[in-house]
Amino acid sequence: MMKHLRGNWPAKILSVLAAIFMWFFIMKDQNPTIEVSYRVPLQVQNLNSQYILDGLPSDIRVTLSGPRDKILNVQHENLKAYVDASAVSPGQANLIVYFTPPNGMNVVALTPDSISISVDEYAEKRMNVEIVPVGKLSDTVAIQSVTTSPKEVTVTGRKQLLDKMARVVMKVDVTGQTKNFTSVGALEAWDANGNVLDLAINPAQAQAQYELNSVRTEKAVPVVVSTTGAVAPGYVVKAITSTPAQVTILGREELMDSITQAQTDLVNISGATANVEGSYNLLLPNGVTSTTKTVNVKVEIVKKE
Repeated sequence: MMKHLRGNWPAKILSVLAAIFMWFFIMKDQNPTIEVSYRVPLQVQNLNSQYILDGLPSDIRVTLSGPRDKILNVQHENLKAYVDASAVSPGQANLIVYFTPPNGMNVVALTPDSISISVDEYAEKRMNVEIVPVGKLSDTVAIQSVTTSPKEVTVTGRKQLLDKMARVVMKVDVTGQTKNFTSVGALEAWDANGNVLDLAINPAQAQAQYELNSVRTEKAVPVVVSTTGAVAPGYVVKAITSTPAQVTILGREELMDSITQAQTDLVNISGATANVEGSYNLLLPNGVTSTTKTVNVKVEIVKKE
């Protein structure tokens, strides 16, 4: 019996190897190797605090392969790729993307696996806040004062952009405003041509307080028709009428006190033997306006008795 057990060793070894092979084959069939792709955040390591990188994506695509059970257990939110920026200097640079896969898994592809970036120095500058009005105020008011808060802000970002910055502005829509008002809005960094620059502003918003003065007032005045020339011999002007007979004018207060009437263009009655009628423009001083631009005039001419 012992001799039988001790004999035939080659056959026994082959049987054990075959059993092991079959076990791996069966297990592989039940837990096959698969591939899966993830969007993985891209981090920057060892970057000098005085530098800023431009052109670096926020994430990359990572394709992993491994047993299905390991793939299913991957917590992809914990996966992270990185670039090493310890050797960069201002100018252009090409950085290799690094990624360490979870245990038991392999990296099939990194997309992209290297990234071309531009490196600039980090800088900051203090700037006054300017107000840029949009639209047109009512003709009845003028700006007495504009107060901004804050008056000054800190602008940070790439030194090349900071060197181009000319103004920090807040746009305020003043259309139709007739009373004091306050506006809150976002701040923008502009170059000399009014282009918005990608810079950080702290604080990012400002407040503008407008104080307005009434500079225009309304007043009703009679229309006065002025004539030139003389009617034909034997005729006289019986009456002159205007429609409307009165108009409302609008102007600065210091002008309005001295205006008592609104005159028309001269109506020529030279040699007239019949009524003269027509539409005539109003003549108003500079700084004075009226919604009525023309009036209908009638000069009644009759024979002398």
